Amino acid sequence: MKKSLLAIAGLTVLTTVNAQTTITTADLPALFTVIHQTRDTTMTQSPGGSGIAQTYNFTALLNQQEDSTTFTNPMWTPFGSAFPQATMALMINQGDAYLYASTTPTELLIHGQAADPLGNGMIAITFTNPETQMTFPAAYGGGFADTAGGVTQFYLGVDPGIGFTVDSVRIHTNVVKYSDYDAWGSAQTPLGTYNVLRQNTWRRQIDTIDIYAMGQWAPNFFSQSDSTRTYSYWTNGIGSPVVELTDQDDLGSITDCRWIPVAPAVTGITDFGTAPVINAYPNPATDEIAFSTPEGKGSIELIDVTGRVVKTVVINSDITRMDVSDLAAGSYTWRVISTNTQVGKLQIAR
Repeated sequence: MKKSLLAIAGLTVLTTVNAQTTITTADLPALFTVIHQTRDTTMTQSPGGSGIAQTYNFTALLNQQEDSTTFTNPMWTPFGSAFPQATMALMINQGDAYLYASTTPTELLIHGQAADPLGNGMIAITFTNPETQMTFPAAYGGGFADTAGGVTQFYLGVDPGIGFTVDSVRIHTNVVKYSDYDAWGSAQTPLGTYNVLRQNTWRRQIDTIDIYAMGQWAPNFFSQSDSTRTYSYWTNGIGSPVVELTDQDDLGSITDCRWIPVAPAVTGITDFGTAPVINAYPNPATDEIAFSTPEGKGSIELIDVTGRVVKTVVINSDITRMDVSDLAAGSYTWRVISTNTQVGKLQIAR
């Protein structure tokens, strides 16, 4: 249910490392930014020490699993209406999960996520008390403590493997976090060398589940507590860690590593660069829309005038077809999410 915040607004490779790094709101990503990440699940290297003028050598990192995160308008996502305070949505791997965030002059806040906690379908998990991800300006010697959480209730209507049907579920989420900017120096990765500020974060999340079955609520039916230690190595001009190491149970050993394997770039809704132009036809459409999708990967969303995603299809060939026979006549926006993000307008006629 947890996803790291890896965002990108550009790339500056720093070859001379001799000054402290400070991260500000100017380093945060713009909407329609796509970042490709990779994971090294077998890394055993130490996260290194704290203090000034540190040198971190991560050049031996491996590319074992690739992920992507797309920063988009929250109202262009299936669960955006549940997060009215969010100003950006992070779509993980073309819709495996969504993270909803906003910024103030002094904080980056997480308002919750859309995920599948029980394996029964994706739901919106909202925080009435948002979680601080980072404070600004972030500089060596600073830090913060935070509490966050909320209550999410939804209909289940199945037996989750306990021998009887559970009508509804209520999840109480509580987060406690301590975060310090405990080091600065240089970090060497397979991509390059960077001036970095290290953020050392301890986070505990407790999820308590109440169930409604046989006509009554059973409070505290199940509880789970997870503690993690995360080392994030931030640099200017990227707005995300170039490397992020996770100690899943805070036992002193790294269990997961995410890093940036290529120099990402911002893709605006009208800035397609050299990407193949994608067309949607016929326009107006009646029963079906065909998209020319020469990259052959990613997904396509159809968004109505309220900002709600009404259709999603996976791209699996050069021509991707979408059934719109059940949609009302009117104006719609299509959005192709792939290596390059493109959008367009079309009409459905009846």
